[in-house]
Amino acid sequence: MIVICIVIVILILISLIRFGVTAEYGADGLIVTAEAGPFSIRAFPREAKPEKADKKALRKARKEKKAKKKPVQKKPGKLRAFLDMIPALKKALSRLRRRLRVKKLTIYYVAAGDDAAVTALSFGAANAVLEMISPALEDRFRVKRRDFRTYADFQAAEQSIYIEASLSIAVWEAVYIALAMVPVLIKR
Repeated sequence: MIVICIVIVILILISLIRFGVTAEYGADGLIVTAEAGPFSIRAFPREAKPEKADKKALRKARKEKKAKKKPVQKKPGKLRAFLDMIPALKKALSRLRRRLRVKKLTIYYVAAGDDAAVTALSFGAANAVLEMISPALEDRFRVKRRDFRTYADFQAAEQSIYIEASLSIAVWEAVYIALAMVPVLIKR
């Protein structure tokens, strides 16, 4: 009886663990980091592993890398490439309504172009869109912290955007969503 109780307590504790991803789109492209509890690993793109070397040299290199880490200034990426990803993101996120916790959502948009009037109109339109999507996001997801900013750069030639989203879900919620999808998979 005690063993069953211990197993149940362990399963309950495991079900409360949150796992998630942090996705960042900027000048370096899309970077995805997977997180499970206190652990995280870069999922996309994979970091290149060095060729076989002795373990002491690898440890020393890691320590030096951690010591040299400086805050990196975030550079925005091309807007068109991000807009091409939206349909896939929309479909994936529609299944997670109110179950997904958005720990951090950052959007920095830079309106730019050859024509100053078009740049100003793009800047105004971006502000309008961000103000429209903000209530919709907060209605569908639990948003902890958001940071939306728009800028107008009359000297840059191309529009750019930087987006960072940190999303998480509890294990029990993921199981609940997966069980709801089983009938759909069986019908196929």
